[in-house]
Amino acid sequence: MDDDPPQGDSTVETRRARREQRSRRSPLRLSAQVAVLAVLLGGTAAYAGSDDATDPMVVAADTAELDLAERSRSVASRGDVRATAVTLVVDGVERAVTTTHPTVRATLHAEGVTLDDASVVLTDLDALVTDGMRIEVAAVTETTTTVTEKVEHGSSEVDDANLVKGTRIVETRGIDGESTTTYLVRSANGEEIERTALTSVVVSEVRDEVVRVGTMSVPDSTAKVLSPNQARALAKSLVAERGWEASEFTCLDKLWTRESNWRVTAHNASSGAYGIPQSLPGSKMGSVASDWRTNARTQITWGLGYIKNRYGTPCGALSHSYARGWY
Repeated sequence: MDDDPPQGDSTVETRRARREQRSRRSPLRLSAQVAVLAVLLGGTAAYAGSDDATDPMVVAADTAELDLAERSRSVASRGDVRATAVTLVVDGVERAVTTTHPTVRATLHAEGVTLDDASVVLTDLDALVTDGMRIEVAAVTETTTTVTEKVEHGSSEVDDANLVKGTRIVETRGIDGESTTTYLVRSANGEEIERTALTSVVVSEVRDEVVRVGTMSVPDSTAKVLSPNQARALAKSLVAERGWEASEFTCLDKLWTRESNWRVTAHNASSGAYGIPQSLPGSKMGSVASDWRTNARTQITWGLGYIKNRYGTPCGALSHSYARGWY
């Protein structure tokens, strides 16, 4: 049959068809193959005739290269980690531990140690782990204790123009208070780590001290005779210096107001008594100083000494004066 092609021509056509089929293979498949080759060679895949940065083949190759670099860094990093030997003590049980974790907190977590309100870490949780470190976790015990405590009184000062400058008289004596406080005490390993006040009860009230401070200027000279008010202020200061209570000056004020009305030059013509304390005779006051006729300090000093030796206190002298009309 003349129309049939020769056998040899058929074979040639078949081979040509196969080559064309291979040339039409999927570019994605080719890209993947090139990417794998790039990973194996450790380079970036590229081929002639493609300038597109988003070409699937190029993207795949770049991604593979980055992943490979990251894995390399990770391996290198793990190679730098150094193991540290520490001693871990939990509730008194001690054991040696080797850790690669940097902090105490991370080490405890890695060792499965659970922390709660019933335990305490005696090492700073954020401290860096060092060779030979002792990390101790102890159980917390709670107890209550009641303590009696002293409450110290305060003090205040009040200026007093009726006192000679520099004189200090305690008007109200300070009294310390007392209270009992119950505490919740948390301890670990027998040592107190925290104390919290639960209740507090006042046993006795505190009373602050009040001190009167003199501001009056009184001349200490015979050149000027003090007025009754100045003499009274001076006497109040001298009474305080002797340690007598304020009530003793109240008695003295009444006593010498009756005797001389606090006049330095008061003179009883009938008896001869003289001065603020009405010394009889006035010359007795010379035992203190020769200026007894005009110096209020000399007279008051003598008068207080006389009262102390004979009656003990100004109130004792006043009682005698009320009973007998003299002292």
